[in-house]
Formats: sequence, C-alpha cells, structure tokens
Amino acid sequence: MIPALLVRRLLKFKVRVSRNKLILISMAVLGLALVFATLFMYFEKVDFFTAFYWALITMATIGYGDITPETGAGRIVAMVAAVAGISTFTALVSVLAEYFISSSLRRMMGMHRVKYVGHYVIIGQGSSVPSCVSELMSAISSGDADLKPIVVVLPSDEERKKMELPEEVEVLIGDSTNRETLERAHVEGASHVILSLEDDSKSVFTTLMIKRLSKAKVFVEALRPESVELLKQAGADRVITSRSLAGRLLASSVFEPEVVDVIDDLTTASRGYDIAAITRKELWGVPYFEAFKRLYAEGYFLVGYYRDGAVLMPGLSEPIPEGAKLLVIKRSTSTGEK
Repeated sequence: MIPALLVRRLLKFKVRVSRNKLILISMAVLGLALVFATLFMYFEKVDFFTAFYWALITMATIGYGDITPETGAGRIVAMVAAVAGISTFTALVSVLAEYFISSSLRRMMGMHRVKYVGHYVIIGQGSSVPSCVSELMSAISSGDADLKPIVVVLPSDEERKKMELPEEVEVLIGDSTNRETLERAHVEGASHVILSLEDDSKSVFTTLMIKRLSKAKVFVEALRPESVELLKQAGADRVITSRSLAGRLLASSVFEPEVVDVIDDLTTASRGYDIAAITRKELWGVPYFEAFKRLYAEGYFLVGYYRDGAVLMPGLSEPIPEGAKLLVIKRSTSTGEK
C-alpha cells in the first residue's frame, strides 16, 4: 500500500508539472527522444549514445547526415521522429520565447522576484527613498557599508516615475502590506529593511510582517512621535521621527543657521564631511586624548564613543571602554579632498 504522504507529494508534483508548460513540453521532447533512440538502436544496431544523438539531431531538424538509417524500419523511425520533432521543438521554442518575454515584461512592470541574500530592502515612497538610496550607495562606495544589492519597493508605477534611481538598483512594485510583495523582495534573506511609508499604521503592520518572515534589522521612519513606541513593540530595531527632526532644524535655522548647515553636511556622506562610527579594538583601554591624537594623524576627528549610548567629549584621561565604537568626523571620500 502506498503511503498517504507519498501520494500527496506525487499529486502536488503532478499539479505543478501540469501548470508549467515548459516542464511538460521539455519532458515530452525528452521522452520522445528516448523512445526514438531506443527504436533506432534496436533496428540499426548502434550504441545508445549514438542513437540518442541521432534522435535529437533528427527531431531538431538539423540533420547533419553523419548517421543515417540503413534499414526500412530505421527509415520509418526517422520519418516519424522528424515529423514529431517539428511539432514538439516548435512548441518548446514558442514556450521558451513566451517565458522570456513574460519575464521581461514582469521586470519592466516591477512584478518580478529577486533571489538576493543579505541585501538591503528599502520600502516606501516620497523623497525619503531616493535620499536613502543615494546615502546608502555613498556609504557602500566609501567602504562604510557592505557591498550588497539594493532593492526598492514602491507602491505604484506612478511613484517610480516621480523619482530617479540608479540603474543598478532593483525596483519592485507592490503593496508593502501584502505578504506576496515582501516575498518577491525576498525580505526573508535581507540583512536590513528600511521603511519610509506615509502612514504609520501601515509601517506597524509591515514591520510585524517583516519580523514574522525575516531576521533582518528593520529601521522605520515614523511620522508621529506617538507611533515610536508602537513601532518598537512591533519589532523595529530603530525608529526615526523625521518630521520632528525637520521641525527642530527649521527652528534652529532662525537663530543658528550655521549649525544647521554643519548638521546637514555631517549627515550626508556624498559631500564635505561625514560623521561615522568606527571600530578600533587597539584603542580600547587607551586614554581618550591619546586615541584622539592617533586618529587625528589618520585624518579622523574623534568626538566621543558609543557604548550603550553616545558619550561625547569624555575626559581627556578617560580610557576608551572595551566594545565601544568610536564616533569620528572625516572628510567624505567623494569630495576628492585629502
């Protein structure tokens, strides 16, 4: 008696094959080739490899003429193989063409799937998306971020037309609250997912779905301060309240515009100066002033360290704690300055 589990698997395989015309026709071509090769081998007294080679060449209507049937039965097999080959190979070529055209159309429409692993996924809309892509690519170019593919998920094709993204960025179209969209972006294999949606409730729901599918770190832009705690409870690793930050910078522009210019410069890796967190294990336990001098000689300006929170301008004799990341200001590599 056949086990129920095996029957179930066979039925699933049958359904999958019946839905995939490419597999079905390929199996038909291979099956016919094996049948004709076996018959040709029997009637013409040749080895199986030679017979199989002849069957494929005949069915593909190439006909090199290096192997020809000598018997009447062999010639009948050849005629049937040629007729069957015309129909099956024509069907196979048409299905292959259909498959590639369909894949191209899906890619053009942003409805395709990606199979990257360890990639960056940016989901959202509006000006935050191209800014995020630009900053991430600058960080990759300077070596501050790992060299990994970037996948951008936008809600509509209209949104894609509004922004200019580099050609090397993979763009998908779909609703971020739809599991199928997240699976097409392969979030389960992503290393980082960035959300910049225009609705905090969607951000919460999408964060929950991503955390259910993936172990990726999720960074979310919150529009309202009251959404921060909810997003953290949903599993967000970091939440940025962009509009509150923008409001503070706008207010600062009134009485200290120079400070706003400096902040804008430091948070943009593509020009001027950039603030970065670096790991230098050899400086752990070294007094802050000594670490400052060593890093300054290398082109870094040490402003503090980060360990369970940022510590700026520590005492000159205070040692850098073990496990701390050093907060430094450096020249952007894209400026060309030395």
